Amino acid sequence: MARWMGVLWLCVAWLGLCVSQSLAATERPVFVRGAEFRKAWNSPVRVRLDRAPLSSAMQQLCFTAKIAWVMDRRLDPDRGVSWTPEAAIPLSEFLPELLRTIQADCVVVGDTVIVGPESSIKWLRTLAEIQRTELRAKAGSAKLVQSLGRPLDLHWDELAEPRSLVSELTQRAKVSLTGADLIPYDLWGSGDLVGLTPGETLTVMAWQYDLQFQWEAGGKASLVPLKLPVAVSRLIPVAAAKREAAKAQFPDLASVPEGQSWRVSGRVEELETFELWLKGGIKPLPRPKQTASDWRTRKFTFKVEKASLIDVLNGLKQQGTAIHWDEKALIDAGVDLKVSLQIDLQGASADEFLSAICDPAKLRYVITAEGATISPP
Repeated sequence: MARWMGVLWLCVAWLGLCVSQSLAATERPVFVRGAEFRKAWNSPVRVRLDRAPLSSAMQQLCFTAKIAWVMDRRLDPDRGVSWTPEAAIPLSEFLPELLRTIQADCVVVGDTVIVGPESSIKWLRTLAEIQRTELRAKAGSAKLVQSLGRPLDLHWDELAEPRSLVSELTQRAKVSLTGADLIPYDLWGSGDLVGLTPGETLTVMAWQYDLQFQWEAGGKASLVPLKLPVAVSRLIPVAAAKREAAKAQFPDLASVPEGQSWRVSGRVEELETFELWLKGGIKPLPRPKQTASDWRTRKFTFKVEKASLIDVLNGLKQQGTAIHWDEKALIDAGVDLKVSLQIDLQGASADEFLSAICDPAKLRYVITAEGATISPP
């Protein structure tokens, strides 16, 4: 009994989820911050999840720990998630493992957990770091840097319009922003961004629409189309004895010698891993070898002339192509399986291949190393 002291037990059942959601709708929790956030984020949990809707599972996990969280608009909040670890593990380890089952991931910005698609959320912390660097370089005064560097929480209820939230935040922070019209009309579920500076909050909001928040001179700012990849650089001391090993272990990091140090560029997570390795804190895992069968790197040549969607899917299935779908779910969702397709691809990526098949019927798809899964809009 004693060894489970401090372990948070959660049984995600429909009744428990409904009670949690009802409570959240009537009272906003006092969220943990700073050291208390880190303690809650790293506290061990044991959770049984069996096809629980993603939003409900997040609410149950984070509401109990008093952790603020926001889900990217590109994720389906009703998608079922299932996972039960064999033993209690920290929430900071449990949640990423759970999210990877649906090709999603999470990062911490300020005192808030941000959940988003695995392919795009990997850039978020780097974008946040870029705006911090720009603020220091372009604000023009230490006083303005200090003012705009203070956390400014943002809370919103169901059916909030993101463009209105941006307007509210810029007024509170006294930031002159251009480009807000690039954010399309949209409605969000309720959310909380806690412990973020105005620049970090605007970065999180812009990123969900493939936009980037940029500081300009004198505390002015703008939203512009996001161009990937993005990177930050740090001046990192690297002992001469470790330099050859560093190049071999981190071939994707760009580095330029500067005296006794290296100017290293990459994503924030990559730089953190590099610095930890230099200190002997970790041994990087071997880089996975991608084979020709890995859908993420495969090239497709495919031609179809005026064939129905269902005939194309069935034809691919007969050829042994690893595309999976639930025909009944598509029909129940009102998908027109007889929509005509005309496709001519040469050396296309998996994303281009799936897009050509799915876009005419507005279907969703998820690509993994082994294949692809198609789902209703």
